[in-house]
Amino acid sequence: MEQAYPIVSQELGDAAVPATFAVRPVAIAVGCKCVLNLAFAGRYGWQRDELYYAVAGHHLQGGYVEFPAVTGLLSAAARLLFGWSLVGFRSFAIAAGALTMVVAALVARELGGGRRAQTLAAVAVGFSPLLIATNGLFQPVSFDQLATMVVLWLALRLALGRGSWLLLGIAAGVGLETKYTLAVVLVLLVAGFAVWRRDVLQSRGFVLALVVAAALVAPNLVWEARHGWVSVHWFLNPPSSATDESRPQYVVDLLLVTHIVAVPVAAAGTWFLLRERALRPLGAAVIGTLVAYLLLGGKSYYAAPVLLFALAVGAVPFDGWATRRRLQRVGVAFVLVLVLLLPLGLPVLPLHTADRLGVIAARSDYQDEIGWHALAAQAARLSRGIDVIVTSNYGEAGALELFGRNLPAVASADVTFRYWRPPVHGRSALLVGFDKRQATFCATYRRIGRIAMPVSNDERGQPIARCLLAGNLPALWPSLVSRAS
Repeated sequence: MEQAYPIVSQELGDAAVPATFAVRPVAIAVGCKCVLNLAFAGRYGWQRDELYYAVAGHHLQGGYVEFPAVTGLLSAAARLLFGWSLVGFRSFAIAAGALTMVVAALVARELGGGRRAQTLAAVAVGFSPLLIATNGLFQPVSFDQLATMVVLWLALRLALGRGSWLLLGIAAGVGLETKYTLAVVLVLLVAGFAVWRRDVLQSRGFVLALVVAAALVAPNLVWEARHGWVSVHWFLNPPSSATDESRPQYVVDLLLVTHIVAVPVAAAGTWFLLRERALRPLGAAVIGTLVAYLLLGGKSYYAAPVLLFALAVGAVPFDGWATRRRLQRVGVAFVLVLVLLLPLGLPVLPLHTADRLGVIAARSDYQDEIGWHALAAQAARLSRGIDVIVTSNYGEAGALELFGRNLPAVASADVTFRYWRPPVHGRSALLVGFDKRQATFCATYRRIGRIAMPVSNDERGQPIARCLLAGNLPALWPSLVSRAS
């Protein structure tokens, strides 16, 4: 449903007239980015979170403790198409990155950017350290980046008087089913339109968009209500994470993931939006999102998708400033910094070289990609005569589910695994990752080994023990869940 709003100030000039889409150069940029990610997609191994998402694809439901339903659906689709191919699994994230680049070019096009501006937008977004790194793993963050870009692009079209509330409602609903963090952007967008562009909100299409978005989110809300709003409790009291950041580090990381050479382009894009009243709601959403996560203690990658949008917008004024000589200089600096940071974003180095140079230690994702097959084999050797394997976290549980051969049933009370307890009543258990002090649910406890990992990570050296459960697993389960929460 296309809406036509009286709009924008004459100062926008050609921005009111979309240029022809630069199909060929954008396609070349997208192809190069996909080739780069695919070339290293299977180099180290499955990352801890990917193991969890893979198992989630076996349990399709309205929601999960830390993420809504779309990740599970995509995981199931990846398994259906590619089996347990790691490259196939990660190709979904790579495809999301490719589409994000296309949307970036469309953003520049909406603002009157020609072929060069559109290509610059696609390159700046696609080859930002953020997309290079995140598209290398199957994680909700890649799909959130795409959803956020689509929402902001459609909101831009509304601000320019040629958008569709129906499409924006669909994008918002799907985006919220992808990652809850999109809610911050949506709230700020509506607030911005209420302040500066109330005419846009006065359309009946706005109400339609709310209804459509609510209908798409309803399955998740039903699941949450049936599970005691577990996600709300989890986000209010999140566990510590390897990606936790101090507030100064949050700011530094935002600059790095945007690409330090491209930061002025993102700044120019934000200023471009703020200086025009017609587009000010979008500029306010960019600034507001960055500030909100700074104040709320969020992680930099929660806020980073709005910077991708700012980069795409900034490509238009940058194109007007960049003479051939300036573009060459900026391009050389952009490539040099990208190549320097590339080993931290993609596993371009052999494992032993990366470990020796400290690259593995510098990025927790790499630490969490190595050794899971060995853990499954170790558990198989130690689990003879065992009724159930109980793991302390979702990474261990996911590894045993995916890579275990002829293992007993696997149980974990961590995150959404708590709802997937196997129907086991025997009391003989193998504990993975619990020390004696933590194993209060055991009548007897005997350590028989430690987790062997080839690099230093959270699992390395954790105990493996035989345990006689103090009762059967169904009876003990509430206490295990309470302990894990």
